[in-house]
Formats: sequence, structure tokens, C-alpha cells
Amino acid sequence: MPNFPIPVTAVFAALLALMLVAVSIRVTLLRAKKKVNLFDGGDPDLGRAIRVQGNFIEYVPLALALMGCVEWLGVKPWVVYLFGFALLAARLLHALGIYSGVFPARVIGTSVTWIVLAAGALLVLWLVV
Repeated sequence: MPNFPIPVTAVFAALLALMLVAVSIRVTLLRAKKKVNLFDGGDPDLGRAIRVQGNFIEYVPLALALMGCVEWLGVKPWVVYLFGFALLAARLLHALGIYSGVFPARVIGTSVTWIVLAAGALLVLWLVV
């Protein structure tokens, strides 16, 4: 597929999609185990799993869209890889932090996600305007 305009973003979109499937399976298995159909039923483990999934869905699509824009605008591939690896690591740290209760991992994951979003947005604006 040599003419595909954003191959680096596509790789990270695929990896992050697999991560979303994994965190979603965790929610489904916990729902079945705890017999909770909607919301979290007051169960803290299920509540944490739902927040990992929800937070992922809230941030990752826009970060990937910005990555795709940056790549399509012709930024060097290493910059796009940097965005992708940072986002993937951030989402893993965030999930680990929430699942395990290790607060610094959650803070780092959240902060790096915000940095990826802000840097991507500023870079797109700089390149387009």
C-alpha cells in the first residue's frame, strides 16, 4: 500500500484499537462476573474498568485524528512515531494507574495524553496557518 497517505498513524490506530478491545473485554467480563447490566452497580473494580474504557474513548480518537493530520501535512515520520509511542505509552500507564491504584502512573498517563493532544493541535495550526 505505497500510496496510503498516513501509514504511521494507521499502525498506531490499529494498536490502540486492539487496546480498546482489551479494555472493553475487561468491562464485559466484570459485568458478567458481578451480574451488573448497566453502570457499575456500585462495584469499584467495575467502576475503574468502565472509566479506563471511557477515558480511552474520550481522548484517543482526537489524538489519532491530530496524528493523522500531522502526518498528512508532511511532518517527518520520526515525529509521528514519537506522538504514537507517547500516546500508546500514556494510555497503558493510565490504565495501569487506574486498575492498580498507582496514582503516579495515572497522572503521567493523563499528562502525556494531554501533551500529545496539545502538541498535535499546535503543530497542525502552525503548519496550516
